[in-house]
Amino acid sequence: MKRLIIVILAAAVILSGCSAHAELNELAIAEAIGIDRAGDGYTVTLQYFNTDTTGGTTAIDSSQPNAVTVSGSGMTIESALGAASYSCGKTVMPGSAGLIVFGKDAAFDLMDSLSFAASHYSGNPRAYIAVSETTAADILNVKFSEGNASVEKLEGLMKNAEALGMSRTVMLHEAAEMLCEPTRSVVLPMLEAVDCGSELTEEGNTVTITGGALCTGDRFAGTLPPGAMSGLCLLTDEGATCEMTVKLRGEDVCLAVYGTDAKIAPSIENGAMRFDVRLSADCKIVSTQLSDPFGEREAVERIAAAELGARVSLFLEAIKRYGADAAGLSYKIRSYSPEMWKAVAGNYREALENAEFTVSCDLHLERFGIMHG
Repeated sequence: MKRLIIVILAAAVILSGCSAHAELNELAIAEAIGIDRAGDGYTVTLQYFNTDTTGGTTAIDSSQPNAVTVSGSGMTIESALGAASYSCGKTVMPGSAGLIVFGKDAAFDLMDSLSFAASHYSGNPRAYIAVSETTAADILNVKFSEGNASVEKLEGLMKNAEALGMSRTVMLHEAAEMLCEPTRSVVLPMLEAVDCGSELTEEGNTVTITGGALCTGDRFAGTLPPGAMSGLCLLTDEGATCEMTVKLRGEDVCLAVYGTDAKIAPSIENGAMRFDVRLSADCKIVSTQLSDPFGEREAVERIAAAELGARVSLFLEAIKRYGADAAGLSYKIRSYSPEMWKAVAGNYREALENAEFTVSCDLHLERFGIMHG
């Protein structure tokens, strides 16, 4: 079984199990969990709800931090989790965690407790999963000071990025499903903790999405830049939306793109796979300094279509470089021609590495909705 599937299953270990009755102040109710490699073992970092913030007359005491972070290390994920529980002196309840972050050095080869995870899964399959540019602990140590739960800000960050067509959220069950097939890969949001002097966090730092982590087979393959992540959304999310700014005669034109549709036609030419990708979308001008923006309709459409095509091409170049099907192209081949799939199924990764892609885009600029900046 592939190692990345093992990671997903191993992550489920820390979301499983049940505990005996305990008072609220004796519990560490996990909001988010981070997994890092620590030599030959693991470090598990928990960000849990601070029960000291609860008051008698109000649900939340805003004068208290709303989240506490604790870490523990061990040779296995379970022993690291136990060490974290011992360190905080509370009964850990990881089943409510809404986010799991893997440190980059973990490299998705978490071999620990596969059989236990496979037979005792009872966690949260809808937990979001992501990768840290450095360590998972760096992400979880950023604690937002507003809101009822710090992890809600991280979840909101990823959801907003998806709504803007910048990235994609991936849940635990989705990743496991995608990785069950040996020809499939998955792209997880890549997070980075940065110092920005923000007043919204306890120590003036925050978290940003820097791109994506492409995971294929049993390994972490590499990172995708933000443009490629946008291309992934445009290619795979029917009706996807995004915002972008293009320049026309030196003036910025901010556009809202929506209603995207991607038609992919596979073929085999001269023994090599070929994919003809045709995008279509509508857009509106959000703001511009152009005196007659709709009068420049054809020019705006042409420039914007080229930008959309470039984003999709950037993503396709990445999956070709790694031979990693993170866009469900194998489904397109099989539905288009079962005989074509039989011809490449035995060596699909190599076929993808040698494939050729052509991308075209048809963009329609709506007249209404224009605002002058």
